[in-house]
Amino acid sequence: MLKYLKIFTLLTVISLNAQAQSKNETQIAKLVIAINNAIINTDSLTLKDLTCDELSYGHSAGLIQNQKEFIAGVLNGPTFFKSIDPLDQKITMAGKNAIVRNIVTAKAENKGNPVDLKFGNIMVWQKKQGKWKLLARQGYKL
Repeated sequence: MLKYLKIFTLLTVISLNAQAQSKNETQIAKLVIAINNAIINTDSLTLKDLTCDELSYGHSAGLIQNQKEFIAGVLNGPTFFKSIDPLDQKITMAGKNAIVRNIVTAKAENKGNPVDLKFGNIMVWQKKQGKWKLLARQGYKL
């Protein structure tokens, strides 16, 4: 009987852990959509709310920005996004961090000219005071 109780307890712990991880993964997937929408809508308040003060935001062309520079770039250009579609997204939980990898296809406007973009992307989200925030992001050329 004790053997079955140990097995049942182990399976319960594994199941609860998988559910918590799945819940976090679902939440992170929604945040990726939210930050993409904030970029498209040039929503500085949402961008500030979704990012850490210590943000390191790397672009596929090599430009690295802090939080303030990132938000200013979204608001002032020269590139303005019309759509951002993540493909083949994988989310890995690592303690109080979530690592997101995806391929981004996007339509943008750069200095008034339409641009189609496709690049790889890695994001690190960190849970701080019960809230997930983007800590780091790096785009890379495919």
